[in-house]
Order: sequence, then C-alpha cells, then structure tokens
Amino acid sequence: MTKRAFKYDMQRGLGSCVVALKNMEDAQKEAFQSIVLWGCSRELAFDAQCEGCRSFYLYELICEFPDITPFLDVVEKRLFHAMHSTGWEFVQDCTLLVYLVSDGNKRACKILTACYQALLKNLSEKRRRGRYGILPERDNFEHMCVALVYSCFDDRARSIQIYKRIVRDLGDLIEGNMLYDYDDFEWFQASSEEKLGKKTVQMLLYRPDADESTKKYACFRKERLRTRKSENERKRRSDPETADEVYQRLKAGEKVGQMCSLMLGRTFMKQGKKLEVLKLAAYYREEADAEIRYNLLRLIANKTCAWALALPCLIADTQSKHSELSERAFTALGYRRDASVRDYAIALLQKNEHTADAVSMLAANYEAADKEYFAEAVKRIPITYADGYWHSAFRDVIDLFSVAGKGKPKELLPYMYRNSLCSYCRERVVIEMGRRRMLTRALLEEMQYDCNEDIRSYAERKLFRMMGIEVH
Repeated sequence: MTKRAFKYDMQRGLGSCVVALKNMEDAQKEAFQSIVLWGCSRELAFDAQCEGCRSFYLYELICEFPDITPFLDVVEKRLFHAMHSTGWEFVQDCTLLVYLVSDGNKRACKILTACYQALLKNLSEKRRRGRYGILPERDNFEHMCVALVYSCFDDRARSIQIYKRIVRDLGDLIEGNMLYDYDDFEWFQASSEEKLGKKTVQMLLYRPDADESTKKYACFRKERLRTRKSENERKRRSDPETADEVYQRLKAGEKVGQMCSLMLGRTFMKQGKKLEVLKLAAYYREEADAEIRYNLLRLIANKTCAWALALPCLIADTQSKHSELSERAFTALGYRRDASVRDYAIALLQKNEHTADAVSMLAANYEAADKEYFAEAVKRIPITYADGYWHSAFRDVIDLFSVAGKGKPKELLPYMYRNSLCSYCRERVVIEMGRRRMLTRALLEEMQYDCNEDIRSYAERKLFRMMGIEVH
C-alpha cells in the first residue's frame, strides 16, 4: 500500500490500514508513522455525532507501532489545546487515552488526570459563558467525567471511587459558581447510573455518612428534578398548536427552533392534524418573504410532510439567492416522486449543476433506463470533509438499493464502500453488499478492523458462518 492510499483509506476509517500495518515489518511501518500522527492531530470522523469518534480505530493503528511515545506526545498536546474548543477532537483524544489507560499505560493515565484538574480549575474561575451560552470547557469536562467512570477502568471498585471524587468536585463547583447547575452534568449522572447501577448511585449520594460536598451535589440534583416537571409543562403550553399560530409568530419575527421544535410538522402528522400541515404548505406557497418561506420549509421539508408542498414553488426556490431556502427546497424535492422532479434532476445533471441534489432527486424517481447515467453522476460528486453535499446524496443512493427493484447499478456499492467518509453510510453499504453476495473473504477480513464497530461485528459473523461456526 502506498502512503497516499494509506492516508486516503485512513480518512475513511477503512480496515485496510490496520491490515497493511499488521503485514509490515517494524522498519517498514516507520514510513507510515507520520500519517497516523496526522490522524491523531485532528478530528478524524466525518460525522462524529452520527458515527461516533474514531478513537478505537486510531488506538488499533497506534498499537501496531513498536514505540507509541510519539503518539502520546501529539495526543497530549492536542488534548490540552482542544479542551477550550467545541467539536469532537477533545472527545476523540480523551477516548483514545482511555483505551491506552485500559492497557495499563501510566502516562496516559497521568495525562487524563492532569487535564481533569486543568478543566476543573478553569471552570471554577469562569465568570461568564461564551456567545450563545456556549461553554466548551464544560462540555469537554463532562465528557471526561463520563469517560473516567464509564469507560476507563474495568475495576468496579475503582470506578465507584472515581465517581465519588467527581461528585464531590461537582458539588463544590456548582455551589461556588452560579454559571453551573445540575443540568450541566446530567449526562454524567445518567452514564454513571448505567455503569454502576441506579441503586448503587442512590446509595452513594444519599448515605448518612456522605461528606458535605456530596450532600450538596445530591441536594442540587433533588431540587432540579423537582422543578423540571413544571418547567416542561410551561414549555408545552407555549408551543404553537396550529399552523395559523406558527405563521403569525413567524410574521412577528420569531424563528423556528426558538418558538417551536423543528419536529412540529411531524408532530402534526402524528397527531392526525393533516390539515395543519396543508395550511403550513399553503402559507409557504403564498408567502413572498424568503426568510419566512425558509422557516416554513424547516418544518415541512421532510419525509413525513413534503407531500403537501407545491412542486413548482419548490423548483423555483432551488434557484433562490437565499442559500438556506434553496437547500431546503432541494431537500423537499428529494422526497417527492413525480415526473417533473425527475425531468428537473436530469436537466441539472446535463448542465452539471447541483449534482448531489440532482442525484438525490433522481434516486427518488429512479428508472432502470437511468442505470449508466445515474452511476456516472454519483461518481462525479466531490467527496470532501468541507463539502457535505455528497453525504445526503450517498444516503439517498443507499435508500434506493434498500428497496425492491431491478436494474440498479450495483457497482456503486463497492465505490461507496471505498470512498465514503462516513462509516455509518458504509455500514449500510456493507449490508446491501452482503445481501447481493458481493463480500469476499478478503474484504470481510479487512472489515474486522473497520472504524465502525457494527461493521466489525457484521464481518466477524459472516466469517464465522464461512467457517461453519454457528453464531448466536
């Protein structure tokens, strides 16, 4: 494997990189060390919210090298830098160190401990949140707390001791700084209950001999749970209940996402309020203001509600100078099966415009005669971290393969397997390849080291069956 191919596959989280290192002598691996170090110095996953971080994948790559010191140097530097930033790099670095701690690496443990103390000190000294209330240090500190209790140690007694220490620190932090309350660390609490058991956690928090800091945390928790129910009731009462109310509040300057959930259109359908969805679509059709049109589409440009929207309006809005309105209009068209949508998609592809959006529309309106043209169009879409348009197009292409029908270009499956930056999309591709008996033994052996845990499990089951071993 060339270094260029190695880096390309590593960005995608393919198991081919781990397999390649396993088949090299230590002297050969040296040429690839800088590439893995590069991977450790940035957020490697394309969509960590969806597919998770690639910490274990990096861990497996690192463990193939005879000396992991250079990797620890980079991860330590990046961890302390990323702790002040939003995004997933801190989570990736923190979780990577957790795996190394589980191997008994003392330096990794020291790095995590030092970062915990640094974040706690930083939070204690904070006097205001950032713009829009964002506080990256708080988010990162909570993730570290979860990692320390939930993932870092197999020893239950040690996990309990760490939980007790963190709770004491949180009790003092919440009492000493009005920026924080129990809600800021509820995920930590829920994860600890999942790891240690609710009864154990309750006993630790409310035992008679608990120290004062723990009692403070327990008190904050109890009071917050008591007040939350009434707050939720007030919020439900403030949400708009009709399309007319939504429209009037939009005209008054409110925005979707502030006055109501983006799920409101789906909620109307779930409640049997089809007429309200039709009213929202009518307001969209008649409204002249691009910003209000955009906000209305945010509610109904989805799989559940797009049926109500007028196709000529959507097609016209795809050419709007309001970029967000244009994107939402394309999204809605991707859910509609109609000859006019198919014709529009083909026209865009012929002009080489909005290729990814056109592919999504054509996927929803696919005919067997489109096979070669469709495959060529998919392969024209640029696949980069910066431009995510390919991602939604790939999802729609995979959806096409998941429904019955003949004449589909199955050569797109290995293409998407090799080129998608999203491992969750790749997981769906792998399943479709398996259904079509396209998975060779060599490919399955590579998949055992994929960054996606579900792909690894799937490949393992397939290999066991090849060997005649029953898997339950």
